[in-house]
Amino acid sequence: MVALDNNGVSDTPKFHIGKLPPFSLTGFTAAVAALLTLATIAAVGLGENGIRVGSQMAWRFSFFVFVVAVVAGPICRIAPFGLCRFIGPYGRQLIWSFCAAFGVYLASVLVPNLLRLPLPQQAGLDIGMLLFVLLCGVLAAVMAYAASPQAALRLGDKPQRAILVVGVGYFWLTYAASGLSHISGPHRPEMFYGFSVSLLVLALLLRFLDRFLTKWNESPT
Repeated sequence: MVALDNNGVSDTPKFHIGKLPPFSLTGFTAAVAALLTLATIAAVGLGENGIRVGSQMAWRFSFFVFVVAVVAGPICRIAPFGLCRFIGPYGRQLIWSFCAAFGVYLASVLVPNLLRLPLPQQAGLDIGMLLFVLLCGVLAAVMAYAASPQAALRLGDKPQRAILVVGVGYFWLTYAASGLSHISGPHRPEMFYGFSVSLLVLALLLRFLDRFLTKWNESPT
């Protein structure tokens, strides 16, 4: 899990670029996710295919944010690059950024159906997909809260970490199942899914290596 500093109550550093208003990493990630999704829909066309491709873009973007959030901590502990000094203050926001990006994906699935847009051949959500969206939305919200300093103060370090581990494990399995189903199922071959599964396996190996090195360094010599 991304290392969280629970010593302070506020952990939301902001970026400052020129004369633009200060913005957080979470807000920036959410804005990029929304813009990519809307730009994809606009490029493909406002229809069933455009909504589907736009939602797919949101899914893929949230996947890459997820991988960054999962591997940032282990990589910086295994090989503390100079970049880690920049990432350090944003450890908590990496989790929030993933939750925000995934929220954009959920919105891209729900909004067309909730608004009942008159799209040609719009099939709507089946009960299975609706339950998936609701479960993912609740879990992402719980993860976002668990990553906050307030959660550490009210729940304690162990419950906070347990919630985050369960959330990361669930979304890892979700992305892995999606990638494997597209690799093995009757889908049009796409490089993204094989690449995504490879990244997930690499992330898992990095976490195991990080854990092993931590135990090794803590063992008496």
